[in-house]
Amino acid sequence: MQQNQNKMPKLFEYKGAFFDPLLTTKEMVDNMLDYVIRDDDIVIVTYLKAGTNWTIEIVNKLMRAAGKMAIHAKDIPWYLEAEVPGFGKPTHVILADQPSPRIVHTHLPWHLAPKMISTPKGKIKVIVVMRNPKDTAVSLYHFLHKVRLLHNSACFPSWDQCAQDFLDGKTLGGDFYDHALGWWQMRDDPHFLFLKYEDMNKDLTSAIRKIMTLLDIRLDDVTLSGIVESCTFDSLKADWAESRIPAKPFMARKGVVGDWKNTFTHSQSKAYDAKYMERLEGTGLQFDFE
Repeated sequence: MQQNQNKMPKLFEYKGAFFDPLLTTKEMVDNMLDYVIRDDDIVIVTYLKAGTNWTIEIVNKLMRAAGKMAIHAKDIPWYLEAEVPGFGKPTHVILADQPSPRIVHTHLPWHLAPKMISTPKGKIKVIVVMRNPKDTAVSLYHFLHKVRLLHNSACFPSWDQCAQDFLDGKTLGGDFYDHALGWWQMRDDPHFLFLKYEDMNKDLTSAIRKIMTLLDIRLDDVTLSGIVESCTFDSLKADWAESRIPAKPFMARKGVVGDWKNTFTHSQSKAYDAKYMERLEGTGLQFDFE
């Protein structure tokens, strides 16, 4: 994983998405389509920096409190289509050895995700979490900056360049709107629960109750309150600071809605607003930006 001090490998485009060659290969992506999802798996789908680890923690704590899962969130490997530092094996290999029920998560767009996730059958449950594109872009910028520092890379594009790449759909993960709308088409499928990062931030208890309903979990009020408190931003940021996974300590930065205002220029905001209207008008999908 150690790279030249001034260089990081470029992202590669494959089948409409962009990937980091340090973590994902074309072969991994191709193999994902037929990856077998167990009938009692709980799948979490997100674009990068849209609340992935937050949701994993919530689901894991609920499942453990209900006596349905013994594994802790810290032992759940990162996204399905990667080989992430800290675990030593590709995620799909690690998952094969984990007991059921499992928490499986992916950043893949709908058309590249395992067919058993994109068009699930049986008891499989899929939680899709989405975040407004402006805050997502800023969070992704800071995260990728820290990742490059972790690998001693002095080569990092400016915010202006990152903002333009995100707008053009040429950033890690691919086009934000392709990802969002690809999954949004499944909104009426009963296997799916769609949550917004902004709603979770505003009323975490309500969001957790929705997850409990999807997973058929019943907990007393005291237990639920304890889980809510343990899944606040400040609580998780403190927990992740002690993680053995190199990138985990900087997973949580601010965790607020509307932080994009501290970074975006007026012209950037207008460009993002135009793209937002162009891609989402008439789709029924909307986001809060503050």
